[in-house]
Amino acid sequence: MLTFLTLYREGYASQIAKESSMSLFAAQKQLSKFERAGILVSHISGRKRIYTYNPHYPLLRPLQLLIRRALAQGMGSVPGKAPSHLPQSLREYFWDYPFDRLSWERDQDLVIRRLLMAGSWETVRWLRRQVSDAALRNWLIARRGRGLTARQLRFWGLILNLPRPEVNAWVKAARSGTWSRR
Repeated sequence: MLTFLTLYREGYASQIAKESSMSLFAAQKQLSKFERAGILVSHISGRKRIYTYNPHYPLLRPLQLLIRRALAQGMGSVPGKAPSHLPQSLREYFWDYPFDRLSWERDQDLVIRRLLMAGSWETVRWLRRQVSDAALRNWLIARRGRGLTARQLRFWGLILNLPRPEVNAWVKAARSGTWSRR
């Protein structure tokens, strides 16, 4: 269970149970124990209770390092660096890609673009935990807002404090595109 959370950063009981080959009841019981011990924290999102590591747990770093080293030995990857597959909650946004092959490091540009364009509030929150606002700002500036609608550009311009003249130019370009003249 902790391995799952180390790899995916968050998860809900049925998802963790399925990946850990446990019954849902056993997973819920163990997650509650971890939460009472202060290792995990949870919050409600819709109808699901989402579990993550407690950032204030004093032994969090050594625990995650131990799990990563164990994973590295078992999977033959670089010690201290667990593969960062995308959480299952993002699967619906990548229906046209082999989701199990996507990774944060290799496909970061695709993930950012797709989630800024079509992501829900929860997925955008996940994205902003992975990438700082400054990095998102630089990403948008480097791409000149391409791929986003005028409305999305205005929204992200306000949220990320993008230069207004640049956003105005991007909005004008987005509105003058082929699809806006139909």
